[in-house]
Amino acid sequence: MVDLTGKVAIVTGGGRGIGRGIALGLAEAGAKVVINDFYRDEDGVSAADLVVKEIEELGSEGLANQQDISVWEAGENIVSAAVEKFGRVDILVMCAGNLNISSLAEITEEEWDLSMNIHVKGQLTVTQAASNQMIKQGEGGRIVMFSSRAAFFGFSPAYPAAKAAVYGLSIATANELSKHNITCNCILPSAQTQLFPFDAKSRPTGGGTPRTDDIAPETVAPLITYLASEEGGNITGRAIYATGGDVCFYEQPMDLSNRPVFLRKQGRWTPDELGEALPT
Repeated sequence: MVDLTGKVAIVTGGGRGIGRGIALGLAEAGAKVVINDFYRDEDGVSAADLVVKEIEELGSEGLANQQDISVWEAGENIVSAAVEKFGRVDILVMCAGNLNISSLAEITEEEWDLSMNIHVKGQLTVTQAASNQMIKQGEGGRIVMFSSRAAFFGFSPAYPAAKAAVYGLSIATANELSKHNITCNCILPSAQTQLFPFDAKSRPTGGGTPRTDDIAPETVAPLITYLASEEGGNITGRAIYATGGDVCFYEQPMDLSNRPVFLRKQGRWTPDELGEALPT
């Protein structure tokens, strides 16, 4: 059985949706969990506080954190809070996000920056601080970033661009940290959440993945718990789709073994030669 006893995890966006399910899954496996989420309901009740209560009911320990990860200093502040409370950081899962669907013709600078700050800068700053702590501990670690299939089948500029940047960030992170026994993988989930309230029949599809009847946010959690474990330590640098009972490991898009169209001639191409070759 996967056992995370003695491990300390940070989950950004852990107050609701997929993040909440992951936080509870990690806690159920024995981890102590820092819940980062600044959302409060209309009555001012903190989503992070509520999840901490659920974690305690599972017999583990939690810590609520309301830092805004779109601010550069937030990453260091979150990790410092985790170390102060629990003494270490072993697992980082970043689910925090927002959704902007403004068209190319209508998007504003403010909307663009908000999407990039939450998705890209937010995952970078927490990763930087957490990985530095993991390296200091010298015992390896697990990092899980969240992207989206929208990066490849986008519907508006900001959200797909940010999610594509996260995918690139995850590859660079996996490559740089492999020598420290720190893994990094990128999840492309599909679930019914506050950002995506679709039901199973109406949710958008892309890339040929089949529909599934169960798109509850909690269904993503088992994969994350496994990737966070010792058993999952041989998996890194991968893009992984997860929803319901479905898991898909994608091949790297730049891998020539995927049989892309590859043309070569001796010397340089001319525009006319390409005009003859490319249509076929």
